[in-house]
Amino acid sequence: MNKEWSTTTRYFVFALVLAGCIWFITAAQALIGAIAISALLAYLLNPIVTLVNERARVARSLVVFFVYLLSLAAIVTVTIIFIPAIPEQTASFLGEMQTLMTQTQEDYLSEPITILNTEISLDGLMPEADLSELVSSFIRADIIVELLQTSTTNLGWIAVVLVATYYLLQDWGKLREWLFSWAPDPFESDFRRLYEEIKLVWNRYFRGQLRLSIIVGLLTGAGSLILGLPGALLFGVFAAIFDVLLSVGPAIIMVIATLVAVLAGSNTLDVSNTLFAVIILALNLGIQGIENIWLRPRIMSSSVRIHPAIIFIAIVGSLSLAGVLTALIIVPVLGSIAVVSRYTYFKLFKMDPWAESPHMASHIIDEKADKKTAVSPRKRAKSTK
Repeated sequence: MNKEWSTTTRYFVFALVLAGCIWFITAAQALIGAIAISALLAYLLNPIVTLVNERARVARSLVVFFVYLLSLAAIVTVTIIFIPAIPEQTASFLGEMQTLMTQTQEDYLSEPITILNTEISLDGLMPEADLSELVSSFIRADIIVELLQTSTTNLGWIAVVLVATYYLLQDWGKLREWLFSWAPDPFESDFRRLYEEIKLVWNRYFRGQLRLSIIVGLLTGAGSLILGLPGALLFGVFAAIFDVLLSVGPAIIMVIATLVAVLAGSNTLDVSNTLFAVIILALNLGIQGIENIWLRPRIMSSSVRIHPAIIFIAIVGSLSLAGVLTALIIVPVLGSIAVVSRYTYFKLFKMDPWAESPHMASHIIDEKADKKTAVSPRKRAKSTK
């Protein structure tokens, strides 16, 4: 009796599986996003865990446990330090803003201006009573509580990310071999080769992002220090850290730096606080323009071997259509798609897809040596039948 499926049956089952995958991806977008973040964090932490595991000769499970313990301790410490100070700092900041706006009204808006022999009074544009109501509405306890509640709505997803990252780190090697076991025997070596090529793309991307963050941090810190911004070196460090969030992270740093410039002024320039704030804003905008238009496309192009114009369009399009998370990984995803597309193209025309990839030759030699000395579970099962 023939137990093989016919061509029609195979195509029908494949269509059902594809439709099921599409439905699952559509219905569980939040879960898939959390799993994607977990996989990304596990991928970033895996080299550290592996290095400690090999150098210290400690069990991997114990290394993962200590890494997570230190991470959670850092998060709890930051939460204990900063969260209780949020209402007080918010009220203090808004009070200083009210003082600044009142002073601006007294200094610049109290006297009328003359335009074409016509006097225009600006005194009523910013009534002090309205300012007081505005500030009091922002520092009400219920508003602050609502903001805190809104900021903790995703606590469950954060827990999912933490737990999933832990298990991915714990069994990273086993999961990888499990995925390879699904490949048919003739294509297992190709699957391993594709994995190494895609891994190389992601490694190059992260190295390029590290270079870019260091450059942006140095430019921001040095420029702020020369202009006399209080806490210039700290702004440089945070600019390097938040640069990975693309437009959102730099925008946060830019707003905070501008507010500090308005409230504190310059340590070196003899200008008004308002003009100094404009200068700091222009500095940050200039750095972001240089980074997004010139630095990022060129550095990522040399890292993942994609044309700078394609990288620029992909990042801008992802930010506009899918958000920061998609824009964060769109470059290595495009690089991975290019690797798979190249492999598919060469296989369709019966050519060797690895002929122009000498950097993987040593890996293939090691893999062939391992295959000569080991028998896969699938082959062992076939031999016993």
